[in-house]
Amino acid sequence: MNKTIYKRLLEYFKEHKSRFITAVLCMAGVSALNGMVRLLIKPMIDKVFIQKDAGTLSLIVIAIPSIYLLLGVLNYAKNYLMSYIAQKITLQIRNEAYSHLQFLSMRFHTSGSTGRVVARLTNDISFLQTALNKIPATAVLDVLTVMVLMGIMFYLNWKFALVSLVAFPVASIPIIKFTRKMRDLSRHGQKQMAEIYKHLGESLGAINITKAFNREKTEIGRFSRANRDFYELVIRFVKTEALSSPIMEFLGALAIALVLFFAAKEVIGGYWSAGSFFAFFGAAFSIYQPLRNFAQFNPQLQQALSASERIFEILEEKPEIIEMPGAQPVTDFKKSITFDGVGFRYNQGQSVLKDVSFEIKKGEIVALVGPSGSGKTTIAHLLLRFYNPSSGKICLDGEDITRYTSASLRELMGVVTQEPVLFNESVLYNISYGKENATEEEIINAATIAHCHPFITKMPGGYNTVVGERGVLLSGGEKQRIAIARAIIKDPKILILDEATSALDAESEKQVQAALEKVMEGRTTVIIAHRLATVKKANKIVVLEKGSIVDAGTHEELFKKEGLYRRLHQLQII
Repeated sequence: MNKTIYKRLLEYFKEHKSRFITAVLCMAGVSALNGMVRLLIKPMIDKVFIQKDAGTLSLIVIAIPSIYLLLGVLNYAKNYLMSYIAQKITLQIRNEAYSHLQFLSMRFHTSGSTGRVVARLTNDISFLQTALNKIPATAVLDVLTVMVLMGIMFYLNWKFALVSLVAFPVASIPIIKFTRKMRDLSRHGQKQMAEIYKHLGESLGAINITKAFNREKTEIGRFSRANRDFYELVIRFVKTEALSSPIMEFLGALAIALVLFFAAKEVIGGYWSAGSFFAFFGAAFSIYQPLRNFAQFNPQLQQALSASERIFEILEEKPEIIEMPGAQPVTDFKKSITFDGVGFRYNQGQSVLKDVSFEIKKGEIVALVGPSGSGKTTIAHLLLRFYNPSSGKICLDGEDITRYTSASLRELMGVVTQEPVLFNESVLYNISYGKENATEEEIINAATIAHCHPFITKMPGGYNTVVGERGVLLSGGEKQRIAIARAIIKDPKILILDEATSALDAESEKQVQAALEKVMEGRTTVIIAHRLATVKKANKIVVLEKGSIVDAGTHEELFKKEGLYRRLHQLQII
């Protein structure tokens, strides 16, 4: 799994190859200059302190500030370039993940928690962003530094360098053991954080219900339990992280002490100069720092790998609605829409629709009625091609709708749902959402047809008034009429009204009904479970029960029968 994640992340780096190579060259320069500083220790001791060579001292005095000036320039360039690459990659991954979510099928969005998805786009990407800012630059620089310093150590004394080369990796063995544990703990911690996001989204979105039923303490308890579980995972992660570094440092200190003992004996015996000794151990102690760095950034690396895994899981999700090869845009609707033996089931569960067949002719108003759960809304979703039928087919002017692109098919349609979804933006934005680049004249015209222009002009900011999250600052009737304006501004050939007035009071219903009647004139309309006033005007009423069509006809024809439609009417369900 790690190899796959590394490979995918490397693909993003390839898009910034020139900058990355430049940064690596800067890091190579930094490593070489740091090595030169260590080498200066030998002439400083042997030539200056022991032999009293003033000329060597002058050269060293000039060399040190010159080296650190170059180090400053190279470090600045390296840090800027690596930070630029990290931010670009994070931006790209976040955009890709969000864009991919937009084109995933409805089944993905309805089968999971929004909070968990939000956690991946925020919390997990933050982990990745932090790691990308630090780890690649540190890792590459440390590798180059170790190579340069090992070269210096072999130059000064190949025997002791060989011993060090074996000893330092031994000191890193504990990291291997702790890495897997930290990775698992990080993965569980990020999943638990997603649960917290999920709970926050659910509880704050239903705060009115919580207050109405006096369940504030219940929600606080649920949140506290989720928060406590996350805290316990973090503490376990911190314990593992805190333990790994001291163990590695202790083993590294033992290795250095062993080499130090034998090297000091060489100096005492006169086989090695003091300058070489101190230069060698200056390099040896400097090599130990990159190993310590790895111990310190390893926890962050494991968090980033776990976060990347969860982000890439989203990017690997395949859309259910895939355009057929050669799919063409549909430009017009001329004759009819037909459902031919359509069956459908969600996630291989019980059938929601069974062998549904009926026709919607151009210009007709067709009403779908039936008890809750009979499949009415599913028919609308299939028509919009949110899902593909499990069996049968849906045709537009005799052609299977799968032969058309989904986007062009939806361009023919306008939708008004029972609970209109408005954005926390202006009225102008919410209406114009139905048509990109709509003019102000078109927006006002749509608002006038939908009977919402009068109440909009009375608002403090008029069309620039922000409606609040999900339109919370508007009444039910006002929200519904703005949703109608949004649907009709695109002048759809087909209008889908999904229980558009069932949740309104009598006065609001009257106003919305007037707006709908004006909109439906001469337009193909599919009405789902409307009140009787609209259903009576339908050219055709399709009666559904348990996913099957049990009857069809006009209001007068169906009302004469002792069937489901008449019983529903008598019960005032329609």
